[in-house]
Amino acid sequence: MTASPRPRRKMSSAGRFWLLMGATMLIGAVTGGVYAWLEHTGGLPGPVMSALILFVMFGLLIAGTVWWWIRADEAVREAHKWAWYWGGSIGMCVGIGALMLAEAYGGDAPVPADATYSSLLIAGASLVLLPMLIGYGVAWFAWWVSKRV
Repeated sequence: MTASPRPRRKMSSAGRFWLLMGATMLIGAVTGGVYAWLEHTGGLPGPVMSALILFVMFGLLIAGTVWWWIRADEAVREAHKWAWYWGGSIGMCVGIGALMLAEAYGGDAPVPADATYSSLLIAGASLVLLPMLIGYGVAWFAWWVSKRV
């Protein structure tokens, strides 16, 4: 008599989400570590190779996101859509409003002498993206709390 194989359990939507997040962090950490090592040894890749690496990394990220989204159930999809629309939109308004108020009342921001256009662009984008992500997290949490009560 042979033992029957155990039925394969389906991974939950939350499990797939954390698998995707873990893979994303691992890929980012490896890429960052390789770049740090290359910078330390003085062998940074050129702009074409850097662009190719970023293209591959973002392709992997998008493929993983599509894999997760296809397998997510309807409630999870709705929570993420709602949170991104409302939380992200409100967060974006807060971030842009804060930048506009800082410009209106703070005058010119002190800019380091060695600041480059790209570093200023990344700083400005981060100052808008961070409130969007915070708003998204708050709205996502609020959506799930409202459905559990």
